[in-house]
Amino acid sequence: MNLPLHAETPLFPSPLPLDLRHEAFARRRRIGDVELSDAAVDDFNALLARLAPGTAPVSADQIVTLARWLQSLPAERAAAIVGERLRRAARVRDMLADTDWILDGNLRERARLLVDYLQRVDDLIPDDQPQVGHLDDALLVELSWRQFAAEATDFGDFCRFRALERPRGDGRARVAAWEAACVAELALLQQRRDVRAHRYATGGDLPERIRVR
Repeated sequence: MNLPLHAETPLFPSPLPLDLRHEAFARRRRIGDVELSDAAVDDFNALLARLAPGTAPVSADQIVTLARWLQSLPAERAAAIVGERLRRAARVRDMLADTDWILDGNLRERARLLVDYLQRVDDLIPDDQPQVGHLDDALLVELSWRQFAAEATDFGDFCRFRALERPRGDGRARVAAWEAACVAELALLQQRRDVRAHRYATGGDLPERIRVR
């Protein structure tokens, strides 16, 4: 939808410290008992390229470095970092499942690919690995999130509107009601800006405060 009222969801307040410098001599592949094979890393990068074209591929050594950093953190902190990214991915899953919300064909396919990967247990890093089992999932979400951020923001806003206002009609009518509410709110915000600009230009007082929900 991407109505101008809504700002894009911030990517991540604390990005994963992925070192994007490729070192020719960097050959580390093991995370605990797991060895990252060339084929598995290639598959991960192929999926990343489909989700976020133009994103630089990652190497096994970079992933190992990231895993060791995560393992160095207190368990609760590590879980929070991974969990933040998986919660955003859950929004993508919810968009796919919501019959009111219609995704563009290309975005729907990307969303399906992301959700399918996250549902796999034996992926690049098996999910049962302590503390780092979902690191590859979290990394994939972070590196591709720019593709989903604006749509996820709009979807979240629509869900809040639907829960509070309970608009009538079918899915298309409910989305149309949300869009109309967004346009009305944007008009109120613009009116407030115009009033403030007039006050600064003339030195006069503001009229009774305009309430913006």
